Amino acid sequence: MVFHAMSDSNAQRSRFVHRLFDAISGRYDLFNRISSLGLDQGWRRRTIASLRLTPGMRVLDLASGTGDLSRWAAMDLVPLGGVVACDFSFPMLRFSRRKFERVPAAHWHVQLTQAKAEALPFAEQVFDAATIGFALRNVSDLDTVFRELFRVMKPGGRLGLLEFGRASNPLLRAGQKLWLSTGVPLIGALTTGKLWPFTYLRRSILRFMVPEEVVRRLKEVGFTQVKVEPIQGGIVLVYQALRS
Repeated sequence: MVFHAMSDSNAQRSRFVHRLFDAISGRYDLFNRISSLGLDQGWRRRTIASLRLTPGMRVLDLASGTGDLSRWAAMDLVPLGGVVACDFSFPMLRFSRRKFERVPAAHWHVQLTQAKAEALPFAEQVFDAATIGFALRNVSDLDTVFRELFRVMKPGGRLGLLEFGRASNPLLRAGQKLWLSTGVPLIGALTTGKLWPFTYLRRSILRFMVPEEVVRRLKEVGFTQVKVEPIQGGIVLVYQALRS
């Protein structure tokens, strides 16, 4: 296993995010469906499609949450290949297992692993593709995560990162901010009984680095053919890259 030292601030952030996702794991899917107006599964499917998966591949779904990306990937890999769903939250992984058991075609192709994104317990160059869904904002050290992804992916492997962005159109951007400030916290409180995780969600989206900075960091690690595909006017972004 590879370990990386974290600063006190990074460690504190990691503990906070860990506590947050443990707290909302049981209602996370319901919140996602309602707050995205039912669009989130289409975004995930689009991300998996960008990986161009074929049966026999081995895929890493990092920060897998409740396993939606893992499920879509596994369906593309049947009857061969497999997905490693990796997350630091045990409650999220436990919820994933129950979900996979309801989808027999995918169940046998998903392996659950609890680990931090900054210190992956995998050998070098073992995955044909990798993905992260809505978690770039939550890791304690994004550069370390990108280095770890590069380390465990095979040359020629495809990377697909799904993340929130900020709308390019001023009117749409104003609507996005209003939704994040009012609709999202309200839905979060009603579905989970907790408000504080969703005030964090708003801050993390609006304060996250611009797409050009994410692209730059991916290239610095060694990824090539890096591009960004905006969805819903830039509210959602799919980053695509090739492991050189």
